[in-house]
Amino acid sequence: MKRVKVAIVGVGLLGGSAALALQRLKGFEVVGWNHRPTSRRRAAKIVPVAASLEDAVRGASVVLLSAHSGAVASLLRELLPFLGKDALVLDVSSLKKALCDEARGIPGLQGRFVPCHPMAGKEKSGPEAADAGLFQGRFVFVTPLPGTPARNVARAESFWRAVGAKVLRWDPLAHDRRVALTSHLPHLLACVMMETYGRRVRGDAALRAAVGTGFRDFTRIAAGHPAMWADIMRLNRREVLKALQAYRARLQALERELAAGNRSKWTRFFDNARDLRERL
Repeated sequence: MKRVKVAIVGVGLLGGSAALALQRLKGFEVVGWNHRPTSRRRAAKIVPVAASLEDAVRGASVVLLSAHSGAVASLLRELLPFLGKDALVLDVSSLKKALCDEARGIPGLQGRFVPCHPMAGKEKSGPEAADAGLFQGRFVFVTPLPGTPARNVARAESFWRAVGAKVLRWDPLAHDRRVALTSHLPHLLACVMMETYGRRVRGDAALRAAVGTGFRDFTRIAAGHPAMWADIMRLNRREVLKALQAYRARLQALERELAAGNRSKWTRFFDNARDLRERL
């Protein structure tokens, strides 16, 4: 039986994890490609790496683009000449509205690209951090372009289910609005906390001893890839601004409560927060 060729363009954390998961399954031939020679050498430790982007993509039934949000559209244009007529292209980028809008204007791509976003990751990046179980039980949001054949949307969803994910189909703008609150704003806050800590610790070295589990848990995600997060903040700035403004308004209300010293309100506040956290 002929194996299905899957090309992973960008073998890092997400692309590498997909490669490892697929290599555990029967019926898949997985090949990788990274643009930089040093990245290709690192990727070759976990997946066969093609000699060129063209070699990786030619004959592939599925091409998975694992790149930053701002790089996906240019990659789509670059690989388009090498795609077979039935090839399906997927991505893993964190933002969907701007990408969907740009992809609609790429001649020859119509119906062949299904934007996706797996809610899976770590604070570490690169193929060394790849994990075959990364997508297991995690949600992947699929945001099809208008006019995409139902068969290709179903193929995209089947791909993600094969690596253990649960699939939801969302509107691109609704996707960006939701992840602004649950992913992008938390990352921004963790980075602000680390920046604040960095300023304080320069004048108070003993502060290092006060860093406990809670601080480490809260700021863990600040170790994420800087270039990727810079792209996210630039491309989703409107939705992140809305989330940040709502958050700031709540903080200002809490500041007034703190000044008033109302213990009963604080007890209710923490009770509610704990209840919501335990039901996540």
